Amino acid sequence: MPPLPVTSGFDVGRTALNMVLAIVWALVASVGFAGSIAIGLKVFSALTPGFNEWEELKKGNSSVSILWAAFVLAVSVVVVGVLIK
Repeated sequence: MPPLPVTSGFDVGRTALNMVLAIVWALVASVGFAGSIAIGLKVFSALTPGFNEWEELKKGNSSVSILWAAFVLAVSVVVVGVLIK
């Protein structure tokens, strides 16, 4: 969301409104990210039946952690694309 255009001089009201809108936007984005990551990891676990990712992580399998990190980054890219539009 672009900031509101500035007219002439410094306007405290517009600055305060921009700050409030930025905080609201950050809250919406954080809820969107948290929800999409949780849903994405559930879907990822459903797509790999018979493979327990948490047990593999506890064993120290670094390839599972790299795969999960790549999956989280991919989901984040999708969410950013949706939020920006």
